[in-house]
Amino acid sequence: MKSRLKSFSCAIFALAVLFGCKKTMDLPHQSDSKIIAYKVPVSDGSISGIIDETDKTITIYLPFYYNLDVIDPEIKLASGAKLSGEVLPVDVLDDKTTYTVTGADKSTVTYKLVIKMQQISPLKVNEVSTESKPVVWGIGYYMINFSGNFNTLDPTKIRIFLVGADNTETEMSYVTGYGPAAVTVLMGATEKVYSIGYVGVPQTLNPGLYKVRVKIQSLTTDLKYPVKLEYTLPQVDYVSIIAKQGDTFTIKSSGPVFKDLKLITIKVAGQDVSLPVLDYTRTLATVKIPETVPVGTYYPSILFEGFPIINAFWPITVNAK
Repeated sequence: MKSRLKSFSCAIFALAVLFGCKKTMDLPHQSDSKIIAYKVPVSDGSISGIIDETDKTITIYLPFYYNLDVIDPEIKLASGAKLSGEVLPVDVLDDKTTYTVTGADKSTVTYKLVIKMQQISPLKVNEVSTESKPVVWGIGYYMINFSGNFNTLDPTKIRIFLVGADNTETEMSYVTGYGPAAVTVLMGATEKVYSIGYVGVPQTLNPGLYKVRVKIQSLTTDLKYPVKLEYTLPQVDYVSIIAKQGDTFTIKSSGPVFKDLKLITIKVAGQDVSLPVLDYTRTLATVKIPETVPVGTYYPSILFEGFPIINAFWPITVNAK
């Protein structure tokens, strides 16, 4: 009898516990300081960022074929939330952008933006030198061509640097005497081969060996063999000078630089007459016309030490003082 009574008491106790648990417990308060959507408009729609509330990151994947240099995001916040600061365009290589959101409940959250470029890798660029012989380029020369799997027809995306012994990068020029650099593409044996032409050696560099480094957005590669820079026959740009006796005029180079400018002469009555060079730099020279030079039109000859005489085909017209 006692056993049956004990079992009945246990059953009553269990029911009491069961029905006594009707009270619900409140969940922890959820902050409303949230970014709930992050989109980047592109030519055929938009790309949505992946928002991770655990590590507070926004990850956006950008395919290479959109050729984006910057993104101009559209951000949607939770109701009542505010963003600290203006939403500005972001460079696709930026890794420091953050967004701080303050909710209606005064809570604050900071998200870090992570941009992942989806490019075809590795970046492959054809060598311009060989193991036994570096190619020689004149300082200021601008008829250089590079080829590789660039996967873009936009020359501004292909950045080429000459890297000195101290690892200083100097970017090559893309607007030269033949106009802006241009990209062409041909079908090779197994893949497309892209070529960029009219790339120039900076006029500021000194002779020596340089490594070639190519960057296309997030991809970088160094050519295995270096190139050699030297002073070559300077270029004197075509000009048409009109000046008075005793005046000065300038000549310049947009290509191979001036080096050891020695003499500028014109023929007057069959005799060489020197035009004094007042000063010059690598790219510009100031020249004086003697007051004794007769009125007329002349074609100068220009001598740089160690190079053949340049017989110019542009005129100097001398008028009376």
